Amino acid sequence: MTITPAVGLIGVHGYGAVHLKELGLLSSTGRARLVACADVRAPSGEQAEAIGSSGTRYFEDWRRMLEPAPAGAGPLDVVVVASPPHMHQEMALAAMEAGAHVLLEKPPTVTRRDFDQLVGAGARAGLKCQVGFQSTASGALGRARQIVATEELGGPVGLGAVGTWQRDRGYWTRSEWAGRATIGGQVVRDGALSNPFAHASMNCLVAAGVADGTAEVVGIEVERYRANQIEVEDTGCVRVSLGGGGAFVVAVTLCADVVGAPALRIMGPSGRASWPYERDTLSVEARGRSWSESFARRSLTEELVDLVGGRSTQLSCPLERCGAFVDLVEAVHAAPVYEVPARWVRHVGSGLGERPVITGVEEAVEEAVSKGRLFSELGAAWAVGARSEVAATGHATGYAAGHAAGQP
Repeated sequence: MTITPAVGLIGVHGYGAVHLKELGLLSSTGRARLVACADVRAPSGEQAEAIGSSGTRYFEDWRRMLEPAPAGAGPLDVVVVASPPHMHQEMALAAMEAGAHVLLEKPPTVTRRDFDQLVGAGARAGLKCQVGFQSTASGALGRARQIVATEELGGPVGLGAVGTWQRDRGYWTRSEWAGRATIGGQVVRDGALSNPFAHASMNCLVAAGVADGTAEVVGIEVERYRANQIEVEDTGCVRVSLGGGGAFVVAVTLCADVVGAPALRIMGPSGRASWPYERDTLSVEARGRSWSESFARRSLTEELVDLVGGRSTQLSCPLERCGAFVDLVEAVHAAPVYEVPARWVRHVGSGLGERPVITGVEEAVEEAVSKGRLFSELGAAWAVGARSEVAATGHATGYAAGHAAGQP
């Protein structure tokens, strides 16, 4: 038997606006019914029009949205959570306690403790939680996993992900949690590695086989830098060592001079592959030939409402698959953050549009991944050279300082 799931959305601004639009489309085709939404900031413009025209109920308090519905309205079957990351666990847990399945934006939680509690709650209640790592629903990632697992590029491969974006002062001041490690004692853990480029790390964990339990993480090394006046990193790299001798490196910055498409890279003895993961085309160079392979991408929201509605059994990114990512977030935020010396930073723009550019950071990002090395090991002029190493058995528990080179 199939049903049309009743859906509630927490957060209609920011990325929540994307969910609002998609849920409107799913409602128009009869796949779901968007019946309620909540946000502390009243909807305006297109969001207000979409909510008003559909008869969707609006709540200022998300808790009230989860309360038993008035007679005839029925309970929520699915709740979409598009809130600040440090609120994810509380909202998702409350949604499950109200009997709803959950679509939870990335990162799913900011601590392992919260993650384990949420997994346990879902298991006890028999409820599903899909996590919003959109790239996991692309066939290109499955193909990347196949290339790595079958040694299609001539043998053991190097793996990594790069990201070079720009973020200005307006980005870091848009909300009270942006750029914060904690707020009033509450763990937030924003930062380039765990939030804007979270997909880069998750893609590597999937391609390496960690997410499905095929490979084991045995060590994590982290370097974090900031050119902005924030508490977390705007530039960083992490090397994840795997059982059997493999490893991958993720290197990213929000202080690039030129914006580049974030991408997964696979490098082998006889070729290489690259996947700009915001798209669904993977490029391969091997044995003197080069070609592109195109794939479909499923909708994570559609997958969940179809599962709840009895139309499908597939989820591309169930919560249980994300434990290694949360471990990585804990490892990253156990490491210190170093300020990039002012002589290696120039500022462009003004007012809220002002942004820092770190000298040579794009080259350092590319070289870190292609060589499997950290910024300080490459001799980047601005890299302080402090590496934090995490013993990873099961999941990360802390870090011990590695080597420390002199201040550049």
